Formats: sequence, C-alpha cells, structure tokens
Amino acid sequence: MDLSQGLSFNEYLRKSTEEQRKAQEEMYERVQLSESAKEAVKQINEPINIMFFSEGYCPDCIVAMPFIKRVAEENKNINVKIFPRKGNEENLEGFVGTARIPTILVFNKDMEPKGAYVEFPKVLIEQMARLSIEEQKSLISEYRQGKYNKLIEDELVSLLK
Repeated sequence: MDLSQGLSFNEYLRKSTEEQRKAQEEMYERVQLSESAKEAVKQINEPINIMFFSEGYCPDCIVAMPFIKRVAEENKNINVKIFPRKGNEENLEGFVGTARIPTILVFNKDMEPKGAYVEFPKVLIEQMARLSIEEQKSLISEYRQGKYNKLIEDELVSLLK
C-alpha cells in the first residue's frame, strides 16, 4: 500500500460527519499520554510509519485514534496516515488476517512490519475470550469509556520501540 494515499488526522476529520468529528475531538481532549510514554516516544530516533485503518462511525477507532495522534505530536519521526476500512478489507486480511477496525500497522523506515494493534489491546482480547457475551459487552463498554486507556497506551508504545 502507498502511504501517500492515506489521510492526515485533519483530513480524516474533514471527511467525517459533524457528529463523528465532535466525538473524535472530545476523545482527543480527554486522552493524554503519561510522562513515561512521552519519554519513550521521544527516544525514537528513526522514522516510523503508521497505517491506521479506521471509519468515523467506529467507537473503538474513536478511542484509539487520540493515542496515535498524541504520539505523532511527541516525535516528528512518526508518520501517521489514516485509511478507510471500506475498500481495504483485502489488504487488512493480508496484513493481519482480519478486516477489523481499528487496525494500526507499524512499520520501520523501510516499510518492514514492526507490529500491529487490532481492534482492542491484546490483554483485553485474551480476557474477552474467557467471558460470556454479556461480560464481553460490559468490558467493551468500559473500554469505550476510557477504563483501559493505559493498556492502549502501553501496547502502542511497545509497537513503536
């Protein structure tokens, strides 16, 4: 895939509905990186490319997007481009075996894969596998309210290192 075909955060917001844009902006204001995450991100001294697959209607994308925007603001070596899921399902399946969103693909400067974040932090995915449907819904609701933001931050920062 060609990174130049992706959108910047502001371009992504312009393509969103007013309601989606407002939800994304509100979440961005609520999310702050920890000092340890900021320090880890500032230590990155080589270019990193991030492909973020998202749709404006997706509540889980709204939760994850501010973290990517914040890390990019901390270090100019981090290049983020946002792509729609729609029309990229085959690419997503090729990269990570599923077309779920958000999917965040991290590459080094030579576009060699460093890792991926798919839908939820891995710790939550493992937890959900042991839960009933009702318990999973409750956990996802808590996730969307910010209860697991530290897990998101930790996983994303580890992908960048």
